[in-house]
Amino acid sequence: MKKIVAFVVVLIMAISLSAQFKTGMAFRTRAEMFSMNEDVQVWRRITDLRFNPYLSYTQNEYLTAKLVFEIGDIGFGNAAQGGAIGTDGINVETKNLFLQITPNKNHTVIVGLQPYKDFHSILLDTDIAGVSWKSKYALSGKDLTSNFAWFVSSDEDEALVDEATYSFGNTELVADFEYQINDKMKVGVNNIMEFVRKPTANVNVHLTGLNLWSAPYFAGTFDKFYLEAVLGLNNIRPEYEGLNDVNVDGQYTPEHSGILLSLKTKYDINEEAAARFNFLFRDGDKEYLGGYASYYGIKSYYNSGLEILTEAGCGLDGKDQVYSPLTYYPNYPGSTDINVINGHAGIILPAVFVDYNATRHVKGSMSFINNLKLSMGLGYAVTVQEILRVGSDGLYRPESWIGTELDIKAEAKMWDELYFTPYFAILFPGEWYDYEGGHDPFTKVGLSLKTNLK
Repeated sequence: MKKIVAFVVVLIMAISLSAQFKTGMAFRTRAEMFSMNEDVQVWRRITDLRFNPYLSYTQNEYLTAKLVFEIGDIGFGNAAQGGAIGTDGINVETKNLFLQITPNKNHTVIVGLQPYKDFHSILLDTDIAGVSWKSKYALSGKDLTSNFAWFVSSDEDEALVDEATYSFGNTELVADFEYQINDKMKVGVNNIMEFVRKPTANVNVHLTGLNLWSAPYFAGTFDKFYLEAVLGLNNIRPEYEGLNDVNVDGQYTPEHSGILLSLKTKYDINEEAAARFNFLFRDGDKEYLGGYASYYGIKSYYNSGLEILTEAGCGLDGKDQVYSPLTYYPNYPGSTDINVINGHAGIILPAVFVDYNATRHVKGSMSFINNLKLSMGLGYAVTVQEILRVGSDGLYRPESWIGTELDIKAEAKMWDELYFTPYFAILFPGEWYDYEGGHDPFTKVGLSLKTNLK
């Protein structure tokens, strides 16, 4: 892997001598100590780093090609990731590779492996292969932006079962619109239609589906008050399809509809202090069988503003966690029945934050700090439905309180493009975890360092 990294660096340095090439690199390193186990408190420490070198080639004003590598994550001391002494892990992969065609300033077509995200990252936030077409139109003197795309998130080959060939996998059609009402307000909607076909144990029976997502949103500034609101809706419609005259009338997977409300606000108290309030609500139909009992995205990466009850925190999320804080709270924990395990009780998560810009207090003694923001956050999470937790006596009891999280964070911008973020987060467990008392808090303490080199 070290030879590959060296080759990538030398290649970028060589081609950067051409005026038609542009190069750069994003860098991130994180260090964290955390205890996120549900049963017993186990402290772990992890340090990792990631490089994203990129290069783009511009043929003319109409045609550009871009390639982004991802080197990492390389965990310090991790032999499998190439971070231990005497090891050489394979960590180089292609993050983005696409051709951008710009016939004029109002239209852009991108072909290849490209990034995509919706407004609040509740539907899809990832790198995905396909074709997208972004356009801009004038409507009543304001900009109307559209984005149409065809993506293939999963390709599981084809099979000739009867007279036809069937392709297995998932295909997505995207239709996004955004309208700029004025300089301070905009409205929009993200829409995704997903076609699914999967094989089953019976070669003559396929599990198909037409899944729908829609998320209208609004963003606006009203004097000192800023607001973002998103309403996410999904409808999952799985069906069994019989081939070669196979009868599938007895096979049934329930249809499901889910809802998500995301609200993010900010009020500027003065030039240095601000207060924020974020709110998340997720729920769906009450049927828990089949695993479709609440809203979920294709690959969401939602940021609640907190560090534990979130999908997009600073830390090394997912390590040793037996739960996914926003996406999975089963109705009957501890059950071995897959239909019960996949049930979902929803989540209600309000969180308040206080931000203070302390730049003027450190600028004199630490001139390299261009901006310093101190933040404190408090979040309280409960499930929408009461869920049953079993005690040592074997009895199930209804609970809903997930826990209360307290965060302290500093965000410093040093020089031009170096961002340093130390943080501390602690989640005091509610009855959902602490149903017998004495449970240790979930804790994260760490820092992240990011920069962009151009």
